[in-house]
Amino acid sequence: MSIRAIAGKLGVSKSQVQRDIEKELQAAAEGRKKIAGLIIDLELAKLDALEKKAWEHITDGELSAIDRVLRSMERRAKLLGLDKTGEADDTGSFGDLVAVLEQMREAQRGD
Repeated sequence: MSIRAIAGKLGVSKSQVQRDIEKELQAAAEGRKKIAGLIIDLELAKLDALEKKAWEHITDGELSAIDRVLRSMERRAKLLGLDKTGEADDTGSFGDLVAVLEQMREAQRGD
């Protein structure tokens, strides 16, 4: 249905229908972002566990585990968007690096 038809059927203005549609689309987008954030948090937790185990192997002298840690670090950087451009944004920082570091500190405190 067109916005005009919806407005007529509901007895409201077209602008009200458009505002309601935009509100619902924004809520849906925020929901997707929240879900994506939860998935990223889960993946980061898994990487933490894998890295912890790999570091145990490294300290036991199994140096081949270094490659596993490096791959994990690469995956973490990709998930967090740290490898995008490396160019400073308009605040003079590199993306959300400070926020990411704070999240990592909080995660470590939770262990």
